[in-house]
Amino acid sequence: MYNVFSDDHLEYSGLSRQFLFRRLEPYTLYTLMLETCNAAGCTRSPPQPVWTDEAPPVSQMAPVIQAVNATNIELSWLQPVNPNGKIIRYEVIHRRTEENVVGHGATTEDEKIVFTEYNTESNTFTYNDKGLQPWTRYEYKIRTWNAAGYADSSWTVAKTSQTAPKSLAVPRLSVVSANPHNVLISWRPPAQPNGILQSYRLLKNDVLYPFSFDAATLSYVDEDLLPYTVYSYAVVACTMGGCSTSEPAAIRTLEAAPALVEPPSLRAVSATQISASWAPPQIQNGDITKYILKLGNEEYYPGKSLQMLVSNLQPYTQYDFALVACTAGGCTSSTSQSVMTMEAPPLNMEAPRLLVMGSESIEITWKLPDKPNGKITSYDLRRDGVLVYSGLETRYLDFTLTPGMEYSYTVTANNSQGSATSPSARIKTNPSAPSGMLPPRLQAWSSSEILVAWDPPIKVNGDIRNYTVSVHKPGETGKKTFDFDASHVSFLRRSYIVAQLQPYCRYEVQLQACTELGCASSEWASAQTLEAPPAVQPAPLIEIQTAGGFQSTASILWTGPKQPNGKILYYELYRRRTTQAHINLDLSLVYNGSSTSFKDEKLLPYTEYEYQVWSVNSVGRTPSSWSRCRTGPAPPEGLGAPLFNTVASTVAVVSISPPLKPNGVVSIYRLFSNDTTGTDVVLSEGTATQQTIHGLKPFTTYSIGVEACTCFNCCSKGPMAEFTTQPAPPSEQPPPQIRTVTSRNASFQWNAPQSPNGIVTSYELHVYMACPLNLQPAVKACSPGPTEVKYTGKGQSANVSNLEPYTTYNLRVVSYNSVGSSASEWIGFTTEKEPPRYIAPFSVVSNLSTIHIDWSRTFMLNGRLKEYALTESGQRIYSGFDTELYLPRTSDKTFLFQVTCMTDEGSAVTPVIKYNAGEGVGLILTTPGEKDKAESKHAKFYNELWFAVLMVVLGLILLAILLSLILQRKVHKQPYARDRPPLVPLQKRTSPMSVYSSGETHPGLADTKIPGAGSPTSNRSVRITPGGRRPSQGQLSRTYSPTSLHRSVSQLLDLYDKKTFEESPWDAILRNHRTTGRGLYVDEEDLVNVIKGFSTVTKEHTTFTDTHL
Repeated sequence: MYNVFSDDHLEYSGLSRQFLFRRLEPYTLYTLMLETCNAAGCTRSPPQPVWTDEAPPVSQMAPVIQAVNATNIELSWLQPVNPNGKIIRYEVIHRRTEENVVGHGATTEDEKIVFTEYNTESNTFTYNDKGLQPWTRYEYKIRTWNAAGYADSSWTVAKTSQTAPKSLAVPRLSVVSANPHNVLISWRPPAQPNGILQSYRLLKNDVLYPFSFDAATLSYVDEDLLPYTVYSYAVVACTMGGCSTSEPAAIRTLEAAPALVEPPSLRAVSATQISASWAPPQIQNGDITKYILKLGNEEYYPGKSLQMLVSNLQPYTQYDFALVACTAGGCTSSTSQSVMTMEAPPLNMEAPRLLVMGSESIEITWKLPDKPNGKITSYDLRRDGVLVYSGLETRYLDFTLTPGMEYSYTVTANNSQGSATSPSARIKTNPSAPSGMLPPRLQAWSSSEILVAWDPPIKVNGDIRNYTVSVHKPGETGKKTFDFDASHVSFLRRSYIVAQLQPYCRYEVQLQACTELGCASSEWASAQTLEAPPAVQPAPLIEIQTAGGFQSTASILWTGPKQPNGKILYYELYRRRTTQAHINLDLSLVYNGSSTSFKDEKLLPYTEYEYQVWSVNSVGRTPSSWSRCRTGPAPPEGLGAPLFNTVASTVAVVSISPPLKPNGVVSIYRLFSNDTTGTDVVLSEGTATQQTIHGLKPFTTYSIGVEACTCFNCCSKGPMAEFTTQPAPPSEQPPPQIRTVTSRNASFQWNAPQSPNGIVTSYELHVYMACPLNLQPAVKACSPGPTEVKYTGKGQSANVSNLEPYTTYNLRVVSYNSVGSSASEWIGFTTEKEPPRYIAPFSVVSNLSTIHIDWSRTFMLNGRLKEYALTESGQRIYSGFDTELYLPRTSDKTFLFQVTCMTDEGSAVTPVIKYNAGEGVGLILTTPGEKDKAESKHAKFYNELWFAVLMVVLGLILLAILLSLILQRKVHKQPYARDRPPLVPLQKRTSPMSVYSSGETHPGLADTKIPGAGSPTSNRSVRITPGGRRPSQGQLSRTYSPTSLHRSVSQLLDLYDKKTFEESPWDAILRNHRTTGRGLYVDEEDLVNVIKGFSTVTKEHTTFTDTHL
């Protein structure tokens, strides 16, 4: 017969010479031995070790995420539960799941091996996956390889955190509706948002705008820009992880007409040429396309040149030039600038006019040249080439001439540049004429008439045939002549009234008397006509000036009438306001005097006035035409409070009523409010009477006022008006604060949100179990629990009950108002510990080779686990942190399993389960109990030591009473000393209650030291007995406390073992009972009497007495 043993277990017995082992563990060392038997006996072969082949690994745990940031994920993993061979490498495999912008509809990439670990000797492995995409969901699993194959763990999911966006495109810039002051900026979301976009901001010329845009806004119109100016814009996109800035884009605004064009600089080059030069406008608002030089109605086009020579001009003439600068956006003209050309020699000097005054005198008169070309400095009169006069007069009387002689006269006009000589004029003197003609007598007859009277010549030299009266104004060459012959009435009267003269003008009158032989002329006599009412009064010139703040002053200048017709005595200045009906209801005399200027200070702002001047002389008065002007603007008056049309949570539409008295054209309206320091803060401005205020705080009362401006400093403010913005969902809810935490209850309090944005109507307290639930030596896979609402109400504190001990919860507060809600950040807390609790029996299952014990659902730990202890028939076969154990099945015997759970708060014991390996049936034999101090107070009384000792003592007492009754019946007389049987020495007895003492070692508890009573706790190491396999665990230190049963029994046995024959066991028991203080639930006096009586009987039979032999 052949017997095959495996690890000293009989596996086969028979005559066959081969045997197939089944249900072996992969990659396991088995020791085989062959025993051969015949009738004479058996012999064994040497042990032969055999290794089973490797198999693919089993139960590779999923990796654990250790740390996560925007681009890195650090993970760790352990060896598989069953390597089934030598691990040759680990492969870390990941795949990425991409979500669309909305947050749903994910696409998963193919799996990719990102790391291979060949150093497999360690128990724990880590890997840091770098270069990941932010805000991306990644899944990891571990693939474990041995020589037979591989095993994959389940997937572990991690998501990288948010960071600043990337690939933010350059913004698109464009002009708006051919407006040189506006630019449209539009942008696209970043190609890689790297998180949830929170807002956009703009950089203009590297300066950040003071406001931001929400994630849905992708365009903005920038207003009030300068024309033809380069602006650069960049977009800033922000997530919770940071912000990124795009590359800047530049744009040039459209051109506009130039501003501030200065007049040209003019210089007279010659008598016919003027050189004009100019500088470019200070504010060009574009590229200058051309310049235009305007001279009256004529235009000169120099192109883009900054200078020009203007020719073909008249000498010594004043010219007014204006410069026009043009861009593609329009043209702007400067004010005019005056210049006068240089002088040139005079031209076109006419021949003088000659008048024979008698036989010896000639009167010569002349006029200015047609073209003086300058200022005439002198006239030279030559008679027959001989200079007879030089001066500025245009009349000369040449005397001492020869009668009847012809004379030639020329006149030369001189200026600074040269001279011009007239053609010669010839005339002959009279052969004879009267002489001694006296000047006429003149008398002003009226404003247009002069009475001329005369006397005959002193020397008539014949009969006067006629008189001639010549009249002219001084300085004029033309004259009027009136001839009177002997038949005229004036000839006889020798007087004549010269009519059709100008009023208040001086006239010169000459009288000529003629005979047949010649004529004689008198000297000129002068007279002035009488005054007449003035005529042709020019309109006044008005200049508006601002002085003393906003008070407008009109400076009025005027000249005298073109026809004063007398001496102007004074002027009257009238003022009226311009109305459409031209009804002069407010006509007033503002000045009366001889001055030709006046300053009118009592004027209303931005009002159109008309002024009229009356000139007055001694005869009458005459008015000018009306001159119009408008005063400057002033701060508006009668500005009302604003009206609020639409009010939202962050936006308000405000209507502005125009001022009752604008005092000008309102150029801008501003909406302002007062901040906490009393400073006005401008919220909006523009020309429209309806404006929108942005950036308001929800559910906030604002005091808004209106400021209207008619010029830069002409501003006034109206009364304030209040409005309250609509509520919005609250924000910035602070997390709750933990007040107290017990094992089952917790109380919290919290503050209102920093920005309630309305009236907070209620609060909700959300709680869920975190993962991991608590800190245990062994890490288990878990998932967060569902979120529960533990409190709803208006209070700011709450108590949460029905919690699990030693469990980590996450907590947050959600505040609600009428519009929405805001949630705080999650905070975590851990409940207090409790002693462990038994909840369900553990499971025991088996197959042909293995027994599997699983107590993972047997206990509620309620604290930090110290160890699990598994005993079989009272022998400890495992201690550690695992919740399952695999035992080899070597025979079909009946097992008695019991599991003890020990935490830092106490322990709990399962009932003993009787398991028949052959039948696969387990029965619960005992009820569970707990071994901690808290539950020892509630233990069943029949499990207590005192109850066991009491029962033993009562049994001994009853036995003693029974024996005493029997002896009393059998022994009816006193025996002799010789009749007594020989005494046998009393041997040391062992108490039936003996248990393993503190110094003994029980099989299966080789290293378990149970301290005696009063001794300090000791550390013990966990050792697995042979036959039990489990995953390797580290050495752990444990602290045990002795139970009352161990302590009491050990004390009882120690005392009893020390007794000698000098003391009976009953006395020892009695004294031990009194010493230990363990009270028995019987009457002590009765117990002592019974024991003493029994001791007396025994002493009589065990004591030698000296007798006579």
